[in-house]
Amino acid sequence: MSLFRLSFLLPALAACTGNIQRSARVPHPGVPLASGQPMATAADLSVGLSNVTDVIKPTVGDAGQAVEVPGTEMRDELRLRLGRRGQLALIYEHGFGSTSQIPDETQAPVGRGNVHGYGVSGGYSIQTSTPGLAIGTTVELINWSLPYVEYVTCTSCANNYTTVDHGRGNPTTLGLGIAPSYRSGRLTYFGGAFARNHPTTTRKEYNTDITDRDGDVRSGPFNVLLNAGVEVELQRWLSVTAVVHQDLVANPVQYGPGFGFALTGHLGS
Repeated sequence: MSLFRLSFLLPALAACTGNIQRSARVPHPGVPLASGQPMATAADLSVGLSNVTDVIKPTVGDAGQAVEVPGTEMRDELRLRLGRRGQLALIYEHGFGSTSQIPDETQAPVGRGNVHGYGVSGGYSIQTSTPGLAIGTTVELINWSLPYVEYVTCTSCANNYTTVDHGRGNPTTLGLGIAPSYRSGRLTYFGGAFARNHPTTTRKEYNTDITDRDGDVRSGPFNVLLNAGVEVELQRWLSVTAVVHQDLVANPVQYGPGFGFALTGHLGS
C-alpha cells in the first residue's frame, strides 16, 4: 500500500509549480586600490575601502533583477612582487550589510547578512619610454558569499502556500583592469578602467518548477568603471591612496560617482 501511494506522490511532487520572488545582497562595484606602478618592496599590505559611501543613492537599472548593494565596501590586499614588475595578490572584500541600499523599495528585503569575497589577482606594470610613466594591468578572480531571500508560492497546491527561504549564493567574478600612471617624487597620479561582473538574481519567475531552489545568484553582467586617483608616499614604508570611480553600465543598478581610499604598508626590501 505504501508503494502504491508513493507511485502517485512522486509525480505530484515533480509537477510542483509556482511563483518565485527573489532578492540578493551583492558587492558594490569598485576598483583595485593600487596605482599601477611596479612595487618597490617585496610585499605590500593594503587596507582600505573600495567604496566609502554613495553620494547618490543607487537606482534601478534593470527592473527584472533585484539586488541590495552595501554603500560601504572594504577591500584588503596582500601583494607579493614577482620579478621586477609583476605581482600576485590575495584579496578580501567585505560589504557591510548594515549600509545596504535598496534601489526599489518594493523588492523583497534580504534581511541580515554581510557580503564576503575571497580572491586572487595577478598584474604586471608595463615600462614605457617616458621616465615615471607605467601602464599597470590586472586580472582577478573572486568567489563570493552573498545572502539572498526567496518567497516561493506553490500555485499547483490546493492551498497556494508561500514559504520564505534565506540562503547564500556563491558566484565567481572576473575582473580585468588597465591603469596608466605617472610617478613624480612622492606623488603618483593614475587613472584607467576596470571591468568586473556584477552579481545579480532574477527578481520574479512565474509558473516555474519550485522543487529545486538556490536563489539564482549568478555572476551577472560585466560593469565597466572609469577611475582616477593619486597615491602619496608618506614614508618609505607607508603610502595613502585616494580614488574616484564611475560605473558606466546601468545593469542591474545605476550608480553615481563613488570614492575609495587605502593605506598601504610596504614590507621588505
